[in-house]
Amino acid sequence: MKSFRRGEEYIVLVRQLLIYLVIFGGLLMMGTSGYMYLEGLSWIDALYLTVTTVSTVGYGDIVPRTSAGRAFTIFMIIGGVGGSLFVLTQIFQAIVQGELKNILGRRGMQRKIDNLSGHVIVCGAGRVGDVVIERLQQEQQPFVVLDRDETICRELSEQGVLTMQGDATIDAVMLAVGVDRAKGVIAALPHDADNVYVTLTARSLNTNPTFAIVARADRPEAVDKLRRAGATTVVSPETMGGRQMATAMTKPAIIDLMDNVFYNQELHLDIAEVRVRPESDLVGTSLAVCGIKEEYDSLIVGIQRAGKLISSISSTEIVQSDDVLIVIGHRDNLKKLARRGANG
Repeated sequence: MKSFRRGEEYIVLVRQLLIYLVIFGGLLMMGTSGYMYLEGLSWIDALYLTVTTVSTVGYGDIVPRTSAGRAFTIFMIIGGVGGSLFVLTQIFQAIVQGELKNILGRRGMQRKIDNLSGHVIVCGAGRVGDVVIERLQQEQQPFVVLDRDETICRELSEQGVLTMQGDATIDAVMLAVGVDRAKGVIAALPHDADNVYVTLTARSLNTNPTFAIVARADRPEAVDKLRRAGATTVVSPETMGGRQMATAMTKPAIIDLMDNVFYNQELHLDIAEVRVRPESDLVGTSLAVCGIKEEYDSLIVGIQRAGKLISSISSTEIVQSDDVLIVIGHRDNLKKLARRGANG
């Protein structure tokens, strides 16, 4: 998903700078050769005379003495001085504008990050992080990406993704991306040790009981360490990938259904968590009369209550305050249901 437009712009800039340098070098070589031939000067004296001419510094102890040398100097002043000034101006402008753009871009990015609250911090934008970013964009969940790689950060910034280059294991860096006011952290770094350290750092900087940390684990022995470090959920991409491949072979229809629900944006189906706030009119009603199926054309497949998942539910089940309803339905209807769960 990464865009290489930023990289292409830098390639074009480098090529332009090289062209300008070649032109400037050609002017110096032409002037040096001309003075060596016309004035009989050594190459260092000829180069010195060329530089003093094109730089408009003026002459000192070395001046053109022949008519041909003076005529050549007139040509160098008219053409060489103008050409060299143009080339040097272009080089300076390209460097200054590029650096100024980077500085202003970083400041603007930091201001946007400072205004975030209830966002997700994605630590690591590698292969796993890429998928995470894409899904968060689909969910329209505010997030910021933290990665050590400057190139990756540039490419994501070019796409409009809030990004900061830095080490997620450092407290100051995590605070700079707003970990103390974030909804949660996704530790998707390639090494288990780094994810453990990120988990410890994030948990120490945000003690909110609802603060979630989802961590990646490559080795089985890292799962328990990440949980002890404070991870809410530990995900092993290899394990999940293997399970999905086996299910795709033995139960392909289920995989098709899940793919459509989770990833097919054209189908508009989704699965959502609807948290029922105390002020919601859903509190105290049974699933039979709450109208979720009739009004929102949605199906409740589970209820998370007090940290436990209730999967076997009946129409007589009473919705309680702070229940999390797991619902499948049309994406727009789920948004309306979420607002009802929050406000009634």
